[in-house]
Amino acid sequence: MLNKLSKPLDFAGGCVDGVFLMLPKILKPFAKSKVVDKDSYMAQVEFYLDQGYADDPASFFDLPEAPPEYPSVNRDPFLDGQREHITWESGFEAKNPLLREEYASYLENRTAHMLRWTHGEPGRKTVVCLHGFMLGEPDQAERMFKVKKLYNMGLDVALLIAPFHWERAPSGPGAANIALQPDNVPMTAEFMGQIMFDLASALLLLKKMDAGELGLIGASMGGYTASLFSCLSDMHSFAAMMVPAVNFSKPIGPDTVSMPFAMDKSMKEKVNKVWEFHSPLHLTPKIPRDRILVIASKGDRICPFEYVEALCRKWQGIRCTFMTGGHWMVFNGKLRGQAWYGFLHDMEFI
Repeated sequence: MLNKLSKPLDFAGGCVDGVFLMLPKILKPFAKSKVVDKDSYMAQVEFYLDQGYADDPASFFDLPEAPPEYPSVNRDPFLDGQREHITWESGFEAKNPLLREEYASYLENRTAHMLRWTHGEPGRKTVVCLHGFMLGEPDQAERMFKVKKLYNMGLDVALLIAPFHWERAPSGPGAANIALQPDNVPMTAEFMGQIMFDLASALLLLKKMDAGELGLIGASMGGYTASLFSCLSDMHSFAAMMVPAVNFSKPIGPDTVSMPFAMDKSMKEKVNKVWEFHSPLHLTPKIPRDRILVIASKGDRICPFEYVEALCRKWQGIRCTFMTGGHWMVFNGKLRGQAWYGFLHDMEFI
């Protein structure tokens, strides 16, 4: 029955996504106008083109080789184990010298945060969770990723807080969406550089803290993070992406925003190329493809399904499970659990 109704249900799920996408348009007249000089902005954009990063995305990313020093760890009881809140100095520096000072000025973002639910025994296999855009609050993430269930299956669980999220978000207007700015593509590129740097630091730190084998699960923007990191490193055993973003050109690309100056065709092409050069579609994974799982919704408009299909075609051999519905409203959610826990079993984590 569900198969016969799949297209209407995909449409219905997409309509729910559409309501969410209407909010920025409704609030746009009330948004503070961006103050930016055209020449300065385009100089920032052209840095990534001149350095060759847009043609060779992997060359843009610098990953640490050693875990961060002097992490701070606060512990609270959790079931028969404990929940750790781990912080450390990020160590990331913006690649673009033209906005390095501005990027470093967000003081809260200089401190990296990770939550860890642990049994307290060395060598436990660990699932590292990567949250979505404008999320990351630990209690919410604990529910979304079903941390208690994973813990009771014998796994340790960790949650990396993305730059500019939760405790890392600067105070003041606009703080909630500073990570992804289609009207400031250089800042978004540096955000991607930092999240890769901090994720590598987190995995190195977990190993230093005697964690066992590590696997990644990311949702939405977290799926983008997991897939991109899988093209840069093989420090993890697997990567699972739930309703993942694969390319941000839709629905929030540079063509959807207005700038305080006119841009000709050539400028728009440069801006769009820098906005999407770090998409996983331009890279290939370093971990075995049968250890990559994608679970997506066919009617998704937040993280458009067309990009997910393109990734599954390009990364032939990865596991792909497609649900009915949209980003938020899914009509066969049990399929997601079956695919995810089956994948964990096949990866010999449970």
